[in-house]
This record gives sequence, structure tokens and C-alpha cells, in this order.
Amino acid sequence: GLELAQGARVIAAAAGLLRGSGYTAFDRHVPRDAEHAALASTYAHTTAPLRRLVDRYVGETCIAVSEGRKVPGWVASELPKLPDVMELADRKAGQYEAGIVSTLEAALLEGSVGRTFEAVVIEVDREGGAGSVQLRDPAVTARCDGQGLALGETVTVRLELADVLQRQVRFALA
Repeated sequence: GLELAQGARVIAAAAGLLRGSGYTAFDRHVPRDAEHAALASTYAHTTAPLRRLVDRYVGETCIAVSEGRKVPGWVASELPKLPDVMELADRKAGQYEAGIVSTLEAALLEGSVGRTFEAVVIEVDREGGAGSVQLRDPAVTARCDGQGLALGETVTVRLELADVLQRQVRFALA
């Protein structure tokens, strides 16, 4: 229980470090906000899964700079627009991914409504009447209703809802 609780707290905290990252376009002068918050230093990247649009423009920029020529106009004109385009794409990809995970979690637990599970509290709402829990087995994260949830605490929860069509799983303190 304690090992799971500590691991779940670390995973939840680590995931929060990278939230809010984004893209910044610039020409010649590095902007003041180019520091990567989680790394606490200047950082830049272009290649990552599902970010090939950015790669296309940055690659053309790098080729032009390395050859000592001007960045092509079609690239230079679009670079300032890319942060907004990529933010929208990242948001859509995140929603899609979360929907898939939620659907699979609901399908996995569909036949277990009413059953109890051991879980670790990984998030607590400010009001104190609900939060999120991480099950040990199966590895599912979901909302949980119940007064007195304490972050990192191992609790017994009862599955109240596992609806595949709504992509929802919900627990309550047992």
C-alpha cells in the first residue's frame, strides 16, 4: 500500500510539471519566455510524435540558415501562426487520447459495478467531497466521491459507475 501510494503521488506530481507547455515562434531574437519551466533553462525542440507540421517549417528554416540564405517566404509567413495551430492540435489530441483511455477503463470495469477495490487518492477537490483515485489492479484512474479523502492515502472504494458509451468510471468511498 505505502509503495503504491508514494509512486502514485510522484506520478501525479511529475505529470503536472509539464502541463502548460507550448510553442513560441521568433525571428532572430530569442523571446524572454523561451525558458522551459520544468527544466528551468532554455530549451527548444521540434521533433516529437504528432508534431510533424512544426517539423516541416523548422526543418526548412534550419536548411535555409545552414546554407546562408533567407528563410523561404512561405515558411516565414506561417511561423507566427504555428503556436496557435499547434496548441489547438495538442488540445484535440489530448481530448482524443483521454476519450480512448476513458472508454477502455469503462469497458475493463463494466462487469464490476458494486465491487470494491484498493486505491490511492491522487487528487482531492478543494471542497473535500471528491477527488481522483488510482487503482492498483486494474490500473485505472477515476473520480471518487467521499468526504475526507486525503492525498496519498490508501482507501477502499466501491465502483458506482462504469459506462462505456458515456466513457465514465466513478467510485465512492466504501
